[in-house]
Amino acid sequence: MGRDKNKRNLIYKPAFKDFIPENKPFAGVTVLLDEEMEAIYLMDILNLYQEEAAISMEVSRPTFTRILKNARQKLTRALVYGNKITIQDDNSGYIVAICSASLDNFESILATDKYLLIYKVQNNELTLLHSFENQVASKNLKPAIVLPQILMQHKVNIFLSTRVGEGLKNSLFAKGIQAIEKQISKKEDLTNLLDS
Repeated sequence: MGRDKNKRNLIYKPAFKDFIPENKPFAGVTVLLDEEMEAIYLMDILNLYQEEAAISMEVSRPTFTRILKNARQKLTRALVYGNKITIQDDNSGYIVAICSASLDNFESILATDKYLLIYKVQNNELTLLHSFENQVASKNLKPAIVLPQILMQHKVNIFLSTRVGEGLKNSLFAKGIQAIEKQISKKEDLTNLLDS
């Protein structure tokens, strides 16, 4: 009997989980494990070295190398054979960031608002992890330059705002952070962001 697989530290939350070839019916299904998607994210999006990526996932470097190799082989086969690609996402939780003009309500939620609030959503439960002054507002900085770095430091998966400019959206996407444009009225609305 094999030993149990250690739990990996995964920070990437896929916004899209299914990719289907357009030209003709797909030949099969390739399932990319969440740890394999994480390895690709760390290496090919964040451009980390394998040692850094292994530390981020809390695995040994040889284990990380094996995971990455499997992921790239699966993707290559899917592209060559015309398979549907499905990304496994067993982690039901995510971390969401929101800029707000107030600590008490969400009447204004723009990237340039005074406060930056970071919540963890797990099993429909909401926990405030951090709240601090938004450097974009306090130092009059550009959101596309400042926010992606701050959000990555706090392992944010989703940035929520009523309006996200193209520059900020692209900067967030380059860091693997999904931008959602939506107005919410209360913090409990954060628990179902991925359902809509």
